[in-house]
Amino acid sequence: MKKNQKNSLKNRALIQTAILIIATMCIMVTGFYMIFHSRALNERGNYEEENLINMEAYLNSYLEEVDAIAKNVNYNYYLQDYLETVIKEEDDYEESGIGKNMRSYEMSAQAFSDTLLSRADISSIMIFGKKKMILNRSMYTYQKVAQDYSKLDWYARAVANPQDAIITGPNRHAFFNTDDEVISLSREVQSYENGTFRGVILINLNLNKIAEICNTFQEKQGNFLCILNEKGELVYEQQTGKDSFAFDEKENRQELKNALDKAKENSFNLTYKGEKYLVTKTGMETTGWTLVSMVPYKSVLAETMAISGVMIATVGIILIVTLLLLNRILTGVVKPLKKLEKHIAQVSPDNMDQRMEILTDDEIGHLSKKFNQMLDRIQNLKEQVIEEQEDKRKYELQALQAQINPHFLYNTLDSIIWMAETNDSNIVAMTEALAKLFRISLNKGNEEITLEREFEHVKNYLIIQSMRYADKFTYEISVEPGVEKCRTIKLILQPVVENCIYHGIKKKRGSGKITIRAFRRGDDLIIEISDDGCGMPPEVCRKILSDEIEPENISGSGIGIKNVNERIQLRFGKRYGLSYMSEEGVGTTVTYILPYDEGGSR
Repeated sequence: MKKNQKNSLKNRALIQTAILIIATMCIMVTGFYMIFHSRALNERGNYEEENLINMEAYLNSYLEEVDAIAKNVNYNYYLQDYLETVIKEEDDYEESGIGKNMRSYEMSAQAFSDTLLSRADISSIMIFGKKKMILNRSMYTYQKVAQDYSKLDWYARAVANPQDAIITGPNRHAFFNTDDEVISLSREVQSYENGTFRGVILINLNLNKIAEICNTFQEKQGNFLCILNEKGELVYEQQTGKDSFAFDEKENRQELKNALDKAKENSFNLTYKGEKYLVTKTGMETTGWTLVSMVPYKSVLAETMAISGVMIATVGIILIVTLLLLNRILTGVVKPLKKLEKHIAQVSPDNMDQRMEILTDDEIGHLSKKFNQMLDRIQNLKEQVIEEQEDKRKYELQALQAQINPHFLYNTLDSIIWMAETNDSNIVAMTEALAKLFRISLNKGNEEITLEREFEHVKNYLIIQSMRYADKFTYEISVEPGVEKCRTIKLILQPVVENCIYHGIKKKRGSGKITIRAFRRGDDLIIEISDDGCGMPPEVCRKILSDEIEPENISGSGIGIKNVNERIQLRFGKRYGLSYMSEEGVGTTVTYILPYDEGGSR
């Protein structure tokens, strides 16, 4: 019943509708997700790119501001005069005297003290001649180091590009007693009169101002920002998340730089340490730096995931509401069908009076009308078939009886002829027995007979045969009291008794015996006919009541026995009939199973 409920029309419609809605919504959600996904990446990439461009502008402005400090040296008359004097005297002495050192200190203080005091981002300002450091104003302790400044990158590039500010870093200068990294701006100092060399100014910057600018643009963005120089070295890194990218390690920076070099677009995807990032880059022409922003995909797609969650929840609500409404609609449609199904289930051969009440003029109403018409036609056909079957059974019984009666007559007349030829005095008794036999077999045209009359009929047959086969067999008939009044069909014992004589006793040496017993067993009437003749093989017992054995193999009586069995089953059903049990050299027993019916005689 549960299986039928699962396969019901309403459940199938609900399941199919749910599948259709879910499939449609999945396609829609997937489509919207892909659109929002692409749009979120593009918008975030554009935002990060614009952010980096603005940051670049601020950084350029900051570096130009620092460069302005370096340019001012070119227009300071006292400083220019001092530098010109020192440059000329640079090759004339090995060590500076106390007086010269004091003058250098005073000139440094006069030129750069205000700048250092007013700016926390400048850690030192220095001017180098061709061979030696000329001026120094720094927050770090200066230590004299024998060094050829012309070989240093910042110095050589400044001399090679006298009109440009050179940005280098991160640097750790050996002439300072510190490990702090600084960004260096160097520029050639020239005479304001003729542009001749006056030295190289070096301004060292800490990362305070750069960090301030970066934090202004990246605050609360939940992403990572770094600045790489043209060599792939880390200038600055800033991260607002909890995890560390550790780009201060060379292999990690190289991995990022390789990805930046390969990328054709300003925004691209990068998987780093098992997590996917949206990477945006922009370059600074003045410094050669690359500004890089890395945003975790989960942060970029957070809004998209939230929208997807809302859409999925909406789909779930729509699905539930749709199924509830559809269930209500289908219940109204299926209810008349279930009523029709109930009427159909109640229809049986004994109950053909079920009719559907037609209340609507739709498909269900038309189906109910057709159902009623079908029942009317089945009822008519049933009555017609019953009438035809009764006629058919009557004709079949008559045909079977017509096959048996000539057989009886042939065998009996054969015996009478034999007795007449031998002038046997028992011919009168035999003829009288034959008359009684046929009178009982006719039975006034009735097919039914009492068991008492059937036994009288077979007894007359045995009298006739015992006269013919004198001293060949004896017989015994035993009937349980009360059983003789049972009703059955006529002429069912004589063919089997005949078979006992012809196939059992006649072929046996010496005399034999035929025993007939009748008794009740429950609702059945049992008749057993036994002989102690030669018996039969088991395969003959199995085939004797079927079409598998030829009539001549059983001396003509096979047709009678087969017909007897068919008559019993046609009248009473397949449960009843004959069965054989035989053993070669011992004898044969035939058992009748008939319904026990005390209907009286006719």
